[in-house]
Order: sequence, then structure tokens, then C-alpha cells
Amino acid sequence: MPQLPNIRILNQGGSLKIVFANNTELTRNRQVTFLTEDVVASGASIRVQSLIGFESLTTSSGQIVCIGEIGNERSEILRTSEDTALSTTYKQVTLRDTLNFDHPQDTPVYIIDWNRVEFNYATTLTGTKTTLTAYPVAIAADLKETYLRDTLETATRLGQATAFYFARFNTNFTENRSSDWSDGVFSEGYDDNSVHEIKRRAVESLGEEVDGKIITEEFLNKSLWEARREYHKSPGKRPFRRKFNVDIGNALTGSFRIELPTDVEKPFTAENIYGVRIGANANMAYYDKKEWDFDWRDKPRTTLAHPYTYNTSTSIWLTNGRDFGASAVVSVEGINIGVTRIAGLTGESFYNSLRIYEHPTGGYSASAGSDAFENVSYGLPDKFTVWANPEGSAYIYFNRPIDTAYVNQNIYADYYSILVGYNSDGDVLDEPEYDFYVDYLRAKIKQRKSKGTLDVTSDSDYKLWQFKKSNALSNEYLSTQIRIEPGIDHLSFPS
Repeated sequence: MPQLPNIRILNQGGSLKIVFANNTELTRNRQVTFLTEDVVASGASIRVQSLIGFESLTTSSGQIVCIGEIGNERSEILRTSEDTALSTTYKQVTLRDTLNFDHPQDTPVYIIDWNRVEFNYATTLTGTKTTLTAYPVAIAADLKETYLRDTLETATRLGQATAFYFARFNTNFTENRSSDWSDGVFSEGYDDNSVHEIKRRAVESLGEEVDGKIITEEFLNKSLWEARREYHKSPGKRPFRRKFNVDIGNALTGSFRIELPTDVEKPFTAENIYGVRIGANANMAYYDKKEWDFDWRDKPRTTLAHPYTYNTSTSIWLTNGRDFGASAVVSVEGINIGVTRIAGLTGESFYNSLRIYEHPTGGYSASAGSDAFENVSYGLPDKFTVWANPEGSAYIYFNRPIDTAYVNQNIYADYYSILVGYNSDGDVLDEPEYDFYVDYLRAKIKQRKSKGTLDVTSDSDYKLWQFKKSNALSNEYLSTQIRIEPGIDHLSFPS
């Protein structure tokens, strides 16, 4: 997961807004060691338990370290020396800047990537970003958040009713570089269904705070993900994750498959594929892979290993031509090319390099990678199946290659999508019902505070979570239209 600052907005009334960036992200999942002896202010070196992660050779710019936990008094961010090698004998790291504070033995030392935060704003989530200050704001390690007072409200500055704030980490220590941008946060604050608001409601309702030790952002994020995954995997399908009329690509002449979207749930089966169609034509019927194999018997298929040019190429090269006849008509993108094997060749060249004895009528060329067949008839596919190729990608496979008459038409799919994760506090959940996640987080926080002694299943908040989740699932069932049609087509009735 990329290291991004989580941000929040505090509206102070009028045009004053304060934008906060969470500093605790700096040390999350970073390499950490500990001091092996006390150090005093103005010292220029530290001795640590392990040199793992520290650069063993002299570098041009050194590294950034945080001595102490983010948010603790006297914690500080410093740079290691760029001209002094590590002392492996004493596991000693030389600092470019002298220590500002005393630090006792066993103080944590983190190797981090950033020492500043840059704040920007934009009219829309995808609009051009503009800086709020001339330079990024230096991070104070003894504060859990870095903040910026925006006295001229962003929206006013842009001439808009509303706007969005963004932040990213930056460093001028090792080089001038930056992290990716955070998700944009609405100038009026987070949406009610955002990750930030759900976590905030749970923590504050218990009178707790994110302390970076027991109640951490990582713990809250993992707990929220657990709850979302449990809801997603409950019996049935979540109606709001059904997608219809999704354009998954364009029809190409001679194509016999198309890759499934990456957000299909269980993409290696057709379980969650509701429909596949080309243009305004009817949905294809699903059929089993064995039936597909029967339709494609005696119809070898591969791809062109090299481009083909009309009346210029003297042979065509196939990726794997072992299944093709010694004298064959190779069909590429609806065009038939007569070929024969070349006597005297050996190995793969004998099978894959085929001499052309008959070019198609008119000018024609095909690029490398184009599908190549033998003994096929092109048309409008009316059946499909689904499976994964040996490389692991999942495809929809048609019962026949697509004819030229349908080229460039859209290929649509209806399917059930995966549970989408999140990587920042500004991300919003796609669930229409989300308040019950607050109950789940409250129960998990209490369990964590009890050091695991609380039986969470007996907790009132956990029971409330289960009750609300059950109601949500029941409402999904009731809102789904069920239509039963008797199969009477086989019956005859007197006239």
C-alpha cells in the first residue's frame, strides 16, 4: 500500500479552515531499531541494535530517521551523514545534524522517507492542483498531525462554492521528491460514508482517541475491512455490486475471446457473469468448456509471431503451428492465406514458418499477435464460456470468431463485482448501509482495550452489528424481484 497522508478539515467559521495531515503514517510499516545506549542533546551519532535498513556505504545524501514515536514529546526527525560510513563494530550511525534532545536507551529509531507535507487545492477531484503555500510544511515529530491554516478559503480563492484539499509527503533531505497525492477531501469535510468518518464516529463515541499504540489507524483499517468482507461474503449477492452494460472492449475481426474486467468476482468461472453481448445483439448463451472444446475440434488456433504484409511477405510465422496442416489455409482477421510447410527446415521453424502460395485478394496486412485459425467460419458469436489461460488471466471465449460485419461494435457484460478496498481516509464505501460498521468497530476497540479478554460475541455493540447486518441482508432479499414462470411450452391445449 502506498504511503499517503490522511487528511482532515476543521472548519473554524467564516473563511478560516485548518487542514491537517496525519504524521503517524510516516512510521507505519517502516524499518525500526532501538538505541542501545542513552544519547544526549548535541550528540552527532547514535548506536542501535541493528543496522538493517541503513545504507552500509557512503551515499550522496544520507537517510531520514525519526528518533522516538511520532507524537511523543522530544521525538525528532534528523538526517544521517552523507560522508561517513557506518561503524559496524559498534553499530553506530553518524548524523548530519546534531541531536536536539536527550533520548534514553531503547528509544525506537525509524528509517522514514519524508520530512515535509505539501498542501494543495483544486476545484474538482481531478482538477489542476494549486499550492496553498510556497514551500511544503516541515513535519514536527512530536506532533501527530501537521497542519496549515487556510485563512482565504480555497473555494473563495477559486471562485467556486466548494473545493477540495489534497496533501502529499515530501522531502528536501535526500532529494526533492514527493509521494503520491492523498484522496481529495471536500472543503466542508469528509463524506458521511467515508472511511475517516466511520472510524471517527466509532472512536469518539467511546471517548477514545487514536493513540498510535493500542488504537492505531492500522488496527481500525483492518477491523473495518474485516466487517466489510464479512458483509460481502454473506449469503446472496449484494445488489449494489451488480454492474450492467459495462463496455469491456470493442469487437475485432477474427477475435474469439476478450479479457474479463479485473473487478469481476471469481473471474475464473462464469458464476458471476450475467450476460455478454456484442452491440445491440441478443445476449450470448453460456455453455460449458467441454461443449466449447467440441465446437472448436479440428480448428487449430494460434497467433502471428511476425507481421504479415500483402504481396510482400513470402511466408508467415506462427507462434505455434504444430496443429496446422502441412498444406493449409490460415485465416487471419477474416482473410484466408494459403500456406505450405517448407521442406528442409527443422525444429520449430518447420512447424511455424509456412511458405505462402496464395495471397488474399486486395491489399491486406496483419500485425504480430493477430489470431490465426484453420477451418473456421466467422460470424456473430451466440455462445460463450469462461476460463483462465495458463498465464492466469481470465477470458470470455466465443463459440466462433467475430465477423467483419460486427467490427468496432461495443462488447458489453453484466456481472457481479468484487469488494473494492480503500487506501486512504477520504475513500467512500459503496455500501448503501454503512452505519453498522460503527457498531462493529466499537466492539473491536473494546476487545482490543481489554487485551483480548472480552468475548466480543457477547458485547452489546457486536450484537447490534449482527442485528443491523441481518436487517440489511433481509432488505436486499425483499427488494429483489422474484418472477416464476411455469415451463408449459411442452404442453398442448385444445383449440
